[in-house]
Amino acid sequence: MCLVSDNIKFCTCKSSSPDRLNHYWLLHRYNKDKHDFFMGVPMIPSEFTDPNFIINNFTLESRLNEPDAFDFPASFKPKDQLVIVFNNQAKEYDKRLTYCFRFKKGRWVSESYDVFELMNHYDEFAFGKMNHINTNTTSTK
Repeated sequence: MCLVSDNIKFCTCKSSSPDRLNHYWLLHRYNKDKHDFFMGVPMIPSEFTDPNFIINNFTLESRLNEPDAFDFPASFKPKDQLVIVFNNQAKEYDKRLTYCFRFKKGRWVSESYDVFELMNHYDEFAFGKMNHINTNTTSTK
């Protein structure tokens, strides 16, 4: 994957599912009453497969904390988790890149992606696509 643009825009969309999008964001909201128990086989985290993970993670974290990062008035709650996925349609799993952030003290901070924690204690709250993704393009839909 190329370097993520510092102008990336997190947009709403009319898709029925994030699975239909190649690049998407997914907001998870903590549910204190949810105590599901999912298990599975862990996958290699993107931080080990993406040579640009550190710089892209920093760019995404910085951008998420800018007031115009989203195309809608966003009101996030403590413990919200935002998962950002690139190349969702890739045939090879290691080409699918996932970044995760948690909302703490009014800011997004980088978080290790734990799909089982999200499935067990969070509800999917909102999702959308991203525009202006790569530094070498003006728009990717």
